[in-house]
Amino acid sequence: MKTRQDTAVRKRQIVDAARNLIIRKGSEHVTIREMAKAIGLTEGALYRHFKSKNDILSFLVNDIEETLLTDVDAARLENLPPLQTLENILKKHLSKVEQRRGMSFQVIAEIISLGDKKLNKKVLDTIKNYTQHIEELIDEGKQRGDIREDINSASAAVLYFSAIQGLVNIWALGNYSSNLQEQFQPVWQLFHDSIVKG
Repeated sequence: MKTRQDTAVRKRQIVDAARNLIIRKGSEHVTIREMAKAIGLTEGALYRHFKSKNDILSFLVNDIEETLLTDVDAARLENLPPLQTLENILKKHLSKVEQRRGMSFQVIAEIISLGDKKLNKKVLDTIKNYTQHIEELIDEGKQRGDIREDINSASAAVLYFSAIQGLVNIWALGNYSSNLQEQFQPVWQLFHDSIVKG
């Protein structure tokens, strides 16, 4: 039991090291050597937990998906109207992004830049799963009469995700110097006004 627990803890440390390297130095610096060094392991010891760098990044994508969907599920549990829930999810994502320097959205962009087809497919599946959850909220808003019936829910969900991804990318490229919370309101207002039933 203890060995299994130690393995889980060590895997978490390795994945967190990969995430931190991506955010601090970029995906090209994510190597087995750098990850092992970051947590005080030998490369051989790291290979006891993961078969390859891509195996670690695949695990990281799973972790990102879980984090994003946990935020969505937590917001939905508040039983607010769908538009309010969508706004709260966006706020929560951006708050976490600011606290953890890019977190999920920046890591997604960096993993895509590696150009690995298998990893990119995994990221695509994660994004599709996420936007499906957002699409469901938009559909609920239509049923309530809060969101225009002529809105294509799938396209609106992609736009929602793209707004977050775009904000985070610009923020990261600007060396994290701007205030994401200040940028949130006009972007949310534009999205809201484009889908709300007048």
